Amino acid sequence: MKISRLTTLLTLAAALTVTGCSNGSGSGSSSTPGASSAANASSAAPSGKKTTITFWAAAVTPERNAFFEGIVKKFEEQNPNIHVDYLGVPGDLSAYEQKLDVAIAAGQAPDITNDFKADYIARGAYEPLDDYFNKWDGKASISAGALQSNRLLDQKEGKLYALPYSSQTWNLWVRPDWFKEANLQLPDTWSQFFDALPKLTDKSKDRYALSIRGGAGSANTLEALMYTYSGISDYFTADGKATINDPKNVEFVEKYLGAYNVYTPEDDLNKGWTELAATFQSGKAGIVVHNLGSASSHEKAFNGDRSKFMALPFPKNDKGERIHPGLAALGLTMSKTSKDKDAVWKFMTFYLSKDINSQYGKLYGEIPANNDAAKDSWVQEIPYMKSAADLLTSKDTKFSKNPYYLPGYNNVQKTMEPLIQKVMAKKMTAKELLDEWAKQLEKEKAAYAAKK
Repeated sequence: MKISRLTTLLTLAAALTVTGCSNGSGSGSSSTPGASSAANASSAAPSGKKTTITFWAAAVTPERNAFFEGIVKKFEEQNPNIHVDYLGVPGDLSAYEQKLDVAIAAGQAPDITNDFKADYIARGAYEPLDDYFNKWDGKASISAGALQSNRLLDQKEGKLYALPYSSQTWNLWVRPDWFKEANLQLPDTWSQFFDALPKLTDKSKDRYALSIRGGAGSANTLEALMYTYSGISDYFTADGKATINDPKNVEFVEKYLGAYNVYTPEDDLNKGWTELAATFQSGKAGIVVHNLGSASSHEKAFNGDRSKFMALPFPKNDKGERIHPGLAALGLTMSKTSKDKDAVWKFMTFYLSKDINSQYGKLYGEIPANNDAAKDSWVQEIPYMKSAADLLTSKDTKFSKNPYYLPGYNNVQKTMEPLIQKVMAKKMTAKELLDEWAKQLEKEKAAYAAKK
């Protein structure tokens, strides 16, 4: 990609230097090789000249950068009057967000970003997409669950500020061969799940039905599970009271954490994902909970033998409902300051076209937001990808309304992690844990409401 508007670039580069921005790799480079470094907002070109729009992509690898350069080239070939100035930012998301913050503060935000945050809604950085989306012929092809998650980040009006491009699902990762040996049905209900635990456990062989995440990330997992069990979709009542300490959630936590050191290994108390995966992949546990992103690790560990690992959707609750945690908000955003929003929207919808979105999903190991792309052969032929796609596109799947919009939501989960360990160690009750969890969520909700 060629560099445009040298003056703007030099201004931004100076600003980034002053703020000490750097990418996560420590190389000091602000973009991947071959990527354009333009940070200026788009401007409508005079008659007879190209319109230029800017697109920033976060956390790119060489493979991802090549993909983005390829789709930009293809778009420009189909739209010769539009030039896309592309910047790929390597490293972690913090490096990307630093650069974006500087650009926004300088009034030179990129027209399109592929990282969506509630904070930027509050700062007025994004253009609402509702009018564009409602007039778009392809709107029916986009995942309803992904759209709902993106709208939930705007609690005030429920506007659409990002066009979703993919989703990740939560799963039970199970050993189907263990279930077959025990003549057990793969768990489709929570009753079947809990009934299977004693039948899959043989401590004399150091073999356990389940491995529980008791270390880092434990609260995120436990929260997802309890809401699928209870069937409660809203995290708060109309008057701001948290639902996390509902009796059905308490019941689940008692059962699930009560399995610790009975149907699980004793060292589960401190396990993060790496240790949990090792337990599953070494043949010590028959069930673990994680998202679709761990598929490649399982493929490698089991040498591609899919008779030894399988992804199942979360079990149905006692109402017969299949509940999935609210999908994390992902999508392309349009800058409020964009000067040619029609050109920007044209690129965004191109990005969400079936073929491009399918390529994206395959590269990232995620389910495309375009429902037609989610039916492509590469999705349908890999069992765990098909399971995830079917879950997301099924009209029977319901999604809980996780409060991703709360600035302190993740911090509350981290605060709960040592308390979860106390429950596992029988030093705290499930009700005491969830009562404290409810207080923390209500505090965050009240603080958020006070700022609106």
